[in-house]
Amino acid sequence: MKKRLLSLLLIAVLLIGTVLCAAVSSSAAVQLYGDVDGDEDVNIIDVTLIQRHLAGIIDLDEAAQQRGAVSGDDELTIIDATLIQRFLAEIIKSFPAGEYLPTEAPTVAPTDPPTEAPTEAPTEPDDVITKVKNNIPIYFTNNKSWSKVNAYLFNSKTGAVLKTWPGTTMTNPITNSLGEKVYSMTVDVAKYDRVIFNNGTDQTTNLPVTKASSGYFIDPVNKGKVYSGKYLTGLYPYGQDGEGTVNTVTMKYPDGNYNKKIYIWTPEGYNAADKTKKYSVLYMCDGQNLFGQATTLSGYEWECDESVLSLMQNGGDGVIVVGVACGDTDAKRNHELTPNLGQLASVVTPNAGYENGGGKAFSDFVTDTVIPYVEANYNVNSIRGIAGSSSGGIEAFYIGMENMDKFRYIGALSPAFILYNKSVWDTYLNTKDFSGEVPRVYFFCGNSTSDQLEQALYTNATAMEGWMKNHGYPTDKMTTVTDAEATHSEGFWALYFPDMLSWCMDL
Repeated sequence: MKKRLLSLLLIAVLLIGTVLCAAVSSSAAVQLYGDVDGDEDVNIIDVTLIQRHLAGIIDLDEAAQQRGAVSGDDELTIIDATLIQRFLAEIIKSFPAGEYLPTEAPTVAPTDPPTEAPTEAPTEPDDVITKVKNNIPIYFTNNKSWSKVNAYLFNSKTGAVLKTWPGTTMTNPITNSLGEKVYSMTVDVAKYDRVIFNNGTDQTTNLPVTKASSGYFIDPVNKGKVYSGKYLTGLYPYGQDGEGTVNTVTMKYPDGNYNKKIYIWTPEGYNAADKTKKYSVLYMCDGQNLFGQATTLSGYEWECDESVLSLMQNGGDGVIVVGVACGDTDAKRNHELTPNLGQLASVVTPNAGYENGGGKAFSDFVTDTVIPYVEANYNVNSIRGIAGSSSGGIEAFYIGMENMDKFRYIGALSPAFILYNKSVWDTYLNTKDFSGEVPRVYFFCGNSTSDQLEQALYTNATAMEGWMKNHGYPTDKMTTVTDAEATHSEGFWALYFPDMLSWCMDL
């Protein structure tokens, strides 16, 4: 019950003109880093020259190699090509080596071009996500010592059930090291996506069953029988002892000029030395609430590590999860995680930090500081996601909408879309072009009668998919999931995290 270097999508390039010289030169007085061909401009041709040089197709002279070594280590490598791509894509604003070479590079006469030049540069295919089988083994730890355990499986969309209530009686349990009986069965998640464990009388809440699901248990301390008389469960990757590793780094946050913690979780088996195995990355708001109860503000946590490890156990890819901590006060968090889209709704509490929100600064911090750091220091591919809940949900949605070219998917759980009325959202969405490739978007919200906040969020949270559809967002790239029992808490967001991950990654 314990607790993935950069591979950006290469830009498809048509070589302009008829030749790429085998050696390049420049007579410019000032030598620009990144300007490999010496034409006083940094562009995609410079990237292509480095790639062809490293592949042994052409030979760059010493001066060209110096201009291309933008990482500052005086050696031309694929890292330099990647840094130039990031610069051209405006992911980074400058090179580690600076803007200009410290001394003028020597002028070298051009050599004769090859007699024939290819018409297209080689391209690299999109990074893909491994598909996972539909038949998933799930495990229930009977730590309440029920005399019998039933699994009531149903489809939340069609209403189909595997067997009428109380469901399938689970048999042949295995006793774990704590003396608890662990029951198991295999579920076809293409047919049934929810389960209720019960003994005929006592029962759990509706629990998502997904390709990132594995073990369930009733936490007697934090997740007792408090939700309409039903048990909320915890999650764990059955049979795994490892819990992955959390590294914490501190970065200067420009909006307010203070230090912000970034939590970077790598799954069990991650090997920094193995550059051939790359991982996708999920960036999340409220990083302090993702991996362990020691840092959480609410007593619950998202159990992101357990879900990713369960996904890997089921044959899926590993995912690195990066959590960006929120401000250390409610007002600071409200400011950071509120995009300034226009007039706030009248229901918003005045002077709570929402006015003139700093959501753009937070978005820029994620894309310009956090992502470049992760991609320079970890073995990652080009697949990125962004997610969050509540204020973190509206901010994650905003970051994704502002950077649709950078993220493959968006998760907005119990999002605070209530901060703005429909007219403001219509104005904002009208500024977006949804005609090209767009991220997959997962919306979730509870509707528990015992939680006024979650009920207040419900209307706009569940209406956003329709609003986006009206502005041209493709319907097959969105889904909205609800739970009438769910409250505004990490306990329920943890339950729906594997559902979000499975849908967003299109497993």
